[in-house]
Amino acid sequence: MKKAISCKTLPAVLASVLVFALSVLLVVLIHLAPGSERYANAVNPFFLLQPDSVTEEVIPDYAGIRRTYAFTLPEADSATTTGARLSVYLRHTLAEFSVDDSTLYNDLTESETTHIGKTPGSYWISIPVRPAYAGKTVRVTLTPVYGSVRNEEPVFMVIGRDTLLGMVELPKDGFLLILSFTAVISGLFLVLCSLALPLDGKYRRRIFCLGALTVAAGLWKLCGLPVVTLILDYAGIHKEIWFTGAVSYLCMMVLSLRLLTVMRDDGGNRTGEICFYISAGAAALLLFLQILNLAELHQALIWYGIGMTVLHFISLFGKKPGRSELLWLLPFFLALGVDLVIFLVTGSMRGAPTFLIWIVLNLFVRGFGFIREAILRERDLRKKEEELRSAKVKTMMNQIRPHFIYNTLSSVYVLCRDDPPRAMEVIRDFTAYLQANFTAISAENLIAFTDELRHTKAYLAVEAIRYGDKLTVEFDTQHTAFRLPALTLQPLVENAVKHGLGKGIGPEHITVRTRSEDGRAVITVEDDGPGIGPESEDSGVHVGLSNVRERLELMCGGTLDTAPRPDGGTIVTVMIPRD
Repeated sequence: MKKAISCKTLPAVLASVLVFALSVLLVVLIHLAPGSERYANAVNPFFLLQPDSVTEEVIPDYAGIRRTYAFTLPEADSATTTGARLSVYLRHTLAEFSVDDSTLYNDLTESETTHIGKTPGSYWISIPVRPAYAGKTVRVTLTPVYGSVRNEEPVFMVIGRDTLLGMVELPKDGFLLILSFTAVISGLFLVLCSLALPLDGKYRRRIFCLGALTVAAGLWKLCGLPVVTLILDYAGIHKEIWFTGAVSYLCMMVLSLRLLTVMRDDGGNRTGEICFYISAGAAALLLFLQILNLAELHQALIWYGIGMTVLHFISLFGKKPGRSELLWLLPFFLALGVDLVIFLVTGSMRGAPTFLIWIVLNLFVRGFGFIREAILRERDLRKKEEELRSAKVKTMMNQIRPHFIYNTLSSVYVLCRDDPPRAMEVIRDFTAYLQANFTAISAENLIAFTDELRHTKAYLAVEAIRYGDKLTVEFDTQHTAFRLPALTLQPLVENAVKHGLGKGIGPEHITVRTRSEDGRAVITVEDDGPGIGPESEDSGVHVGLSNVRERLELMCGGTLDTAPRPDGGTIVTVMIPRD
C-alpha cells in the first residue's frame, strides 16, 4: 500500500518541484521568444568549403571578436543545381550570411529583439546554394557570444541533409545517441516503477531519485549532440534543446545530492539535507534570473558545477559516510572529471561518454537492486503481517478460557445471594476485563502502557474473588510513558497466578515494575512461586510466554526473557525499544 508523503519529505518534494517548474517555464518562454531564426537543411552533394579570406574585428560586447569568412562559390555544376546548402554547426555563436551585398540571414538583428538569453544555442544553419549564386562571393560573419567558444573554428560544408546526417553526424554521435536514449528510457522506467509499485517510502525515494537523475543525465548528453539538433532541425527548436540540456545539468546535480541523503539506512543526514536545499535554491535562483535576463546560464554552469562538487563533499561531514554513499560519490565525480578532461583536450563532449556509461551501469546495478530489495522487503512485511495475524488468533484463543469465565460467573452467583454489593463490584471488574480483552485483541497498533496496566488490574480484581488474601500484587510503575503490544503485561501476570496459585501453591506475591533504561522501557514481572518447569509440565505457561514474545518481536522489536529467582520463583523481563 502506498504511503502518504511525510512532513520530512514534503520540503524536498517542493524544492524539486520548484526547480522542475522553473525549468519548464524557461524552455516554454524560450520557445515563445527564441531570438533567432532557423533554416531547414537540404540534400545530396558533399564537400568542404575553404574560405578565401578571414577577417577579424574587435567589438566591445559578446566575446569581444567578430570574424568574417569569404567564399567564392563555384560555377554552375552539381553543387549548385541539386539543392545543396552551405551548412555549418555553431555553438553559442551569432551569424550573418550574405551574397554580394544581399543579406540572407542576420542573427545579430534578431538578437536585438526581446528574448531570453544572449545565446542562440547550439545549432545547424545553412544557406541554399542556388544556381544564381554561382561565381558570387558569400560572406559569413560569426560573432561568438561567450569567451568559451571564442576560438572555435567552424567547418563549412556544401552538403545535402541526408548525406550530412547519415554519413557524417550519425557515425560520430551514434554511440552517445544510443547511450543517451538508453539512459532516458531506463530512467523513466525506474521513475514509473517508483510511482506505480507498492513500495516502502525509503525505497520509493531512492528509486525515484536515481531514475530522475538518470533521465536528467541522459537529456544533458542528448541535448549536447550535434546530430540531435540536426534531426530536430525541421522543428526549429535548437535553442530550446540547448536550454533543456542546461537545466537537465542543474537538475542532475540537485538530484545527486538528494540521492545521497536518501541512501542512508541509519536515518537522515542533516548536513546533507541542508546541502540539498542549498543546491535546489541555487538552481531555482539561476533559472529565475535567466528568465528575467539578469544572468546567463551558460556562464554560470561551470561555477554551479564547482559549487555542487563542494556541497557533495560537505554533505559527507554530517554523518560518517557509509559504503553506499562513497560508492556513489567518488565514481560520480571521477567519471565527470574524465569527461571534462576529454572535453578540454578535444573541445567536444561527443567523445566523452564515461559519465553516462557509469550512470547507466549504476542504474541497472543499483537501481534495479533497489527494486529487488523493496520487493523482498514487501514480501517480508506481508509474511510478518501473516505471522502477526496468526499470533493474534493464538492470543484470542488463549484468552477465551471457559473455566475462568465459568468460575467467575459461579462466584458472582454465590455473591448475589450472600453479598450483593460485592457481586456488583465483581460484575463491574469482570465487564472491564472482558471489554479490555476484546479491545486488545482487535488492536492493530501499539497501545499505551497505562491501558494495559488498567486491563491487568481488572483481571486481578476478578481473580481476587477466588484467592482473596492468598494473592498479593505490588506495582512499582513509575515509568509509564511508553507503548507496547496489547495483551503483553496481563498474560504475564496471569501466567504467574496460574503457575502458582492455580496449582494450589500459595500464598503468592507478584511484583510488577517498570523503568527506563538506555532509552528502552523495561518491564519485570516477578513472583515467588515454584518456578517454571520443563515444557512438558508447564505447556500452557510456555505457550503463553512464546505468544507474547512473538508479538513483541513482530510489532515493536521487543524481547522477552525468563530467569529463575535465587530464592525460588520466576522473573520475566520485557524490553521495548523507544517508539
